Amino acid sequence: MISSLSKNTEYQLLKQLFLFVLFVSLLVSGARLASSDENAIYLLTENIVTRGALDIPPNIIDNGSNFGDKFYIWAEVGEALLAIPFYCVGKIVAFVLPVSVQFKSLLVKAIVSTMNAFFGALLAVVFFRLCRKYSSVRTSLFLTLTLCFGTFLFPYLKTISRDVQLALCLTGSVYFLFSFTGETKQKKTENKKILYAGVFSALGFLVKMVFLLNVFFLSGYVLYLSWRNIEKVKLIALYAFPLIASFLIFFLYNYLRFGNIFETGYHGGTSFTTPLYYGLYGLLLSSGKGFILFAPITIILLWCSKIYFEKHKAEAVLVFSILIANVVLYAKYVAWAGDGSWGPRYLVSIIPLALVPIAIYLEHVSKFVYRIAITLAIVGFFIQVGGVAIYFGNYLRFTDEFPYKKSFEDPEFLEKSHFNPYYSPILGQLRMAKNNFKEHIEGNIPSIVPTAQSSEQRIPLAKAEQQKLLHTFDFWFTYAMYAGFSPVIFLTLFLLGCIIAVLFFLKLLKTMNYVYVDSLLSLNGGVE
Repeated sequence: MISSLSKNTEYQLLKQLFLFVLFVSLLVSGARLASSDENAIYLLTENIVTRGALDIPPNIIDNGSNFGDKFYIWAEVGEALLAIPFYCVGKIVAFVLPVSVQFKSLLVKAIVSTMNAFFGALLAVVFFRLCRKYSSVRTSLFLTLTLCFGTFLFPYLKTISRDVQLALCLTGSVYFLFSFTGETKQKKTENKKILYAGVFSALGFLVKMVFLLNVFFLSGYVLYLSWRNIEKVKLIALYAFPLIASFLIFFLYNYLRFGNIFETGYHGGTSFTTPLYYGLYGLLLSSGKGFILFAPITIILLWCSKIYFEKHKAEAVLVFSILIANVVLYAKYVAWAGDGSWGPRYLVSIIPLALVPIAIYLEHVSKFVYRIAITLAIVGFFIQVGGVAIYFGNYLRFTDEFPYKKSFEDPEFLEKSHFNPYYSPILGQLRMAKNNFKEHIEGNIPSIVPTAQSSEQRIPLAKAEQQKLLHTFDFWFTYAMYAGFSPVIFLTLFLLGCIIAVLFFLKLLKTMNYVYVDSLLSLNGGVE
């Protein structure tokens, strides 16, 4: 039952949804930047703000290129620009709070590390509104919470991985395009929808240039909308204008670094040599990276595609084209698994679109099938527990697969964690969490205190100390304990946070139930 909401009710619901997703993401945050990609973006952001420069210090990360006497990261500039507000807030907090020198830099990184908690909350709002085009408030909220906490998106809300930002950009583009009706009475509002879709697409390209694959299909849908509209040229221009601006920024970024607008800096690791059958099996079905395994609710796609094509053919063509194109592209990529990371990292951006057909399907199924969907969502949540509790890089060290012993091109690269069910991170990181919990209960809590000299390193610990990370939990309050701060204070803060999160959730459910009852009354013509 799909019913409209008053502006005030919708605003309250969206606000509560945003705050709930944000608060839970912050609650489980690791408040750290550990991966090479995360540190690369942080260093670029830091140098843009402090020096107005695009080069970073060498010998800290390995995913970059030397040009003359300067070192540049491979990544595009979009994510670094998005991180600037978080970096500035972090610097202010580090300046105000009386923390020792070795923790100041880590405090800034901790605040920057929360950026995807905010983008994830925005994604939840946009995805909810997209689902509302097809389904009731109850189904839309169910799928939104499943997206955030019942798929492999959840652990990435703890990181600054650009895959979350790409998911937001893709979902935002699709939402505004699907919202376009072409009504002449609301011409100004309708035109804005096309412009906003272009802005999201442009931002996606600036975050990662491979987003152009999605832009190709999105542009095709814009042409489809234009073909049905008398203002054809205007609609195309509204979508294209932000994209043209993003291309200019992209070319300027390349020119300022390398003196060549077409030089991106990527050298190595960009080939597409993986056999298609190998990559497809790995991305979709393998025990260590399978999309369906890490997001079990998506198995319903096998049944719901028909009804989506029957009721919304053009939209279905766009959604499934993007899904198939991304899966095939990354199945051929030499580093198809996106290591080292939780689940098929490169497919994080398409999870929301994979759930869109399910929204309309669940409006036409029995209660039994709906309960199956709920069960799959709950299973999906428990699958993510190990990924949220244990940092994936520590698991690779635990299985002795990091530092890497083989190249990406080798079929046996990370063979255990990719293909051996016993070493699947889903089970392996749960076992690791169980062992670490037992050690903590027994009082064997590691002491890990960074020095001022190591605070700027990618992992701010001496190599002899890094082995202790295998016995840690990846939460902000546990890291505070490991660093020597009072466990009573931080555990109290965590428990208080849990209570607040529960209150947010109950308020969200209360609003949803109010909307649901109100919809029933409207459907039945009210009561005497």
